[in-house]
Amino acid sequence: MIMRRYTSLRWAALVAAAGVALAGCAGGADSGGSSGAPASSADSGPSGVGSREAGSEADSAAPESAGGADQDLTSEHIAREAGLDITVKDLDKSVERVRSVAEDADGRISSEQTRTDPDRQWSSTRIEVTVPAEELDATLAELEDLGEVTERTSETTDLSSTYTDTDARVRTMKKSISRLEKLLDGAEDLGQVIKIEDELTDREADLESLTRRLKALEKRTTTAPITLDLSTESAPVNDEEETGFVAGLQHGWSAFTSSVAVLVTVLGAVLPFAVVAALVLGPLWWWIRRRRSGVSEP
Repeated sequence: MIMRRYTSLRWAALVAAAGVALAGCAGGADSGGSSGAPASSADSGPSGVGSREAGSEADSAAPESAGGADQDLTSEHIAREAGLDITVKDLDKSVERVRSVAEDADGRISSEQTRTDPDRQWSSTRIEVTVPAEELDATLAELEDLGEVTERTSETTDLSSTYTDTDARVRTMKKSISRLEKLLDGAEDLGQVIKIEDELTDREADLESLTRRLKALEKRTTTAPITLDLSTESAPVNDEEETGFVAGLQHGWSAFTSSVAVLVTVLGAVLPFAVVAALVLGPLWWWIRRRRSGVSEP
């Protein structure tokens, strides 16, 4: 009985010890798992924020770089001009066509000049057409269809640095004028007021000049002039020399009229001198003759 009771107590103690050990292992596993999870989330939290910040910086940097590229493209200020020499069959119709092409391109005719020789064997018209810069190539393509292109010229000038420098000077001048205006508002001494006003007047004059220059540069880069020379074919010249009685009579009459024209021209040139000589030498000759007649009488 005593041995059985001892054995039962021994097994109960072993079971209790095993239970305590199992409970301790389970509690350690749970505490280890729970402590590991916050550590994991804590580690992932800052890294996630950092990745989002990096992503946002990358996203913001991408548009910024793209905007910089666009700014580099738009900051180019190129002035273009072109010229065409075209031989046409009908000058009047060609001029009307030029006006129509300029109007379709939202351009204008800046100047027009027509010349014709006395025999009306040849005539030409020079037209200055101004179109938007983006319409230059299309306008040239349409104008080339007017006739035979005998000469084509094109010129491109980069005004980017000049435009950028002028624009920067305009902005700087505006800021300087703003500072002077603030100084003028706070000035109390009369001499200081006069000095600031004089300086402000000079700065405003400089700003006006720079602004006009900037507008001129903008006009050169946003519009493109085209110098168009239209001409008709000259009439064939007859190189054969005319012969016969009628031709001789025509040549003789032409020579006679030319001689008469030369004679009349010479007479007209000499006549003023002859009149002056008669007025001066006439009285002198009369006085000498009268004196001689008086001396010869007894």
